Amino acid sequence: MEQKKRTINWGSIGIIVAILVLAASIFFTGMRVSNTVKVNIQDLRSTIKEEIAEDLRKEVISLIYAFRSSSMANRQISAEDIKKGYQFAQQVLSGMK
Repeated sequence: MEQKKRTINWGSIGIIVAILVLAASIFFTGMRVSNTVKVNIQDLRSTIKEEIAEDLRKEVISLIYAFRSSSMANRQISAEDIKKGYQFAQQVLSGMK
């Protein structure tokens, strides 16, 4: 009986290794992109919370200013009181930074 000599097909092995490396790089790139997106979403949430808090502070300060100035003059709140309140709130908040 004659035995057949087995040869290694190095081209096929090279292609298989290249495909495995490519699959691994795609997988790890996807993981990295996913983590980056999660971090960016968390940063965006914290930024939005800070902006909302600052806007609320500005609104509260301006309305309190308008209420106090109108009550000191014993009259209703006017648009001018609110405008002055916004200016005052802007000065106060810019001084806090």
